[in-house]
Amino acid sequence: MSIAELIAALRAAKAAETAAKNDRLKIEGLIEAQFAKPANGEGTHNDEEFKISWKLTRSVDTAAVQTAWDAISKNAQKAFRWKAEVDLAHLRALQDLDAAAYAEAADYITTKPAKPSIELKD
Repeated sequence: MSIAELIAALRAAKAAETAAKNDRLKIEGLIEAQFAKPANGEGTHNDEEFKISWKLTRSVDTAAVQTAWDAISKNAQKAFRWKAEVDLAHLRALQDLDAAAYAEAADYITTKPAKPSIELKD
């Protein structure tokens, strides 16, 4: 196949994927509408052929928690987990400007290849 044919096939596959996802979400919404949502917003309904799970999404204002951390009780502090993340812009700057600091940080970072990204343009 030529690159033009592959791009056309990719566009068709993405369109089919989007249509299938939209159909699935519509049908899921129709099924969910048949059942009462739990009063507290969380729960499950089990049936022979399907299960509906209602969940709540929780997010944290990290900056606010960090600022108030010392004023938060030890028990309340246990409600939060901390995960170190790479600040890629700063890491790249270290690589160029401070090789020793970069090497120190790199000791704690595992690097592996990611899946290549292919973006279709209009």
